[in-house]
Amino acid sequence: MNFIEGVRATQPCVERTCSPRCARLRKPLTLLLGKRDRRDKEMVDSLSKLEQFYNTSGQWVYIAPVSGVVLTEAVRKEFKIRRVLLVDAGKLPYIRKRIGLPVRLSQIKRQLRRDEFFSSSQTFAVVRHTNSPPKEALSVCRRLVQDELTILAVSQLGFMKRRFGAFPRLQGSAPPGQIRDLLHSRVGPQSLLSGESVGKIMPLRLDQLWKDYHRKAFFFRLLKVINGEIMVAQSWRKAIERAAILVGQSFCSTEIAKSFLWNVIALETLLIEKRDKITTALPKRAEAFLGWVGFWEIENYPNRIEEIYRKRSAFVHEGKREDITIEDLLFTDDLLFNLLLNLLRHLKLFSSRQAVTEFSKKVEAEKILGISSRVRPKTLIFVSRGYSQEDLTKIM
Repeated sequence: MNFIEGVRATQPCVERTCSPRCARLRKPLTLLLGKRDRRDKEMVDSLSKLEQFYNTSGQWVYIAPVSGVVLTEAVRKEFKIRRVLLVDAGKLPYIRKRIGLPVRLSQIKRQLRRDEFFSSSQTFAVVRHTNSPPKEALSVCRRLVQDELTILAVSQLGFMKRRFGAFPRLQGSAPPGQIRDLLHSRVGPQSLLSGESVGKIMPLRLDQLWKDYHRKAFFFRLLKVINGEIMVAQSWRKAIERAAILVGQSFCSTEIAKSFLWNVIALETLLIEKRDKITTALPKRAEAFLGWVGFWEIENYPNRIEEIYRKRSAFVHEGKREDITIEDLLFTDDLLFNLLLNLLRHLKLFSSRQAVTEFSKKVEAEKILGISSRVRPKTLIFVSRGYSQEDLTKIM
């Protein structure tokens, strides 16, 4: 009996003589159809509530597992970058009111049933977000967390070498892997099975060593500028933020040409104005900060800076990436580290990009006149790094 026949069978029988079988079927079919109607109604109500939930703006707490970052007691198991709070998994249940969760974490875990969400990582990112439907809130928060993790990656510049670097990221967004390959002789039975790990495997540990280093370096000052705690021109703050994200992306990448390109664009973002001719302006601006160092002339920095810009242009406009070397990349690392170190230590002097340009012109004028510089602060710093042959061979 199909559904239509079932509906008909529940109607009053029009026959004067109703068969015993019809009488027996009538009551069970009526009950069956009633249960089915209730189930359909409950399903419609559930879908309606779900649709309403997805289209309603609200107040949300976004939580996501993070890879590539380990928080220690040196930072009290948490670290904040603007709106994003990174927190150790063990500390998360104890700060649920502070982050805005109205229920205990144990209750959320019961709702998730067998899902391993809260045991999937040692570190979690937390963001409070308002006035967006859930789908939009997820998109905004994911992008925000990834940007802030990229800024955190900048703290590796100068602190560790590239081949030992980490890739802070949302878990699952870019997992490390392994290349496997086979090499077999064309004239004999010999073969070689090989494998190599790819991607950043080691995490960035926010420990006492990291904390002590950045008390003297630039990263904590960078965060204060981005957070608006140190006052600079709004456009300059945005430029510093964009440059920081580029440097972080460069340090996280395992591709030499891409890392090199992000670095050079970051240099341009910090030093170049729209009306400048980059090939001449870039070496002069860098010289204003670093030209007083003996390395500037001995290692021919002006020509090397012009060369990296030529390689950048050839890559962007002609697709030539084969000329870009690890040595070129590490040179741009050193330039950016010393530039950020001096810019962020002298923000009263360099409170805007225009101030950087004026400073560079004054230093150039002193050089032309052949007089000792009175413009450069005596507190400018230059840090030179040594690289082994292995550093010049691979970046991961």
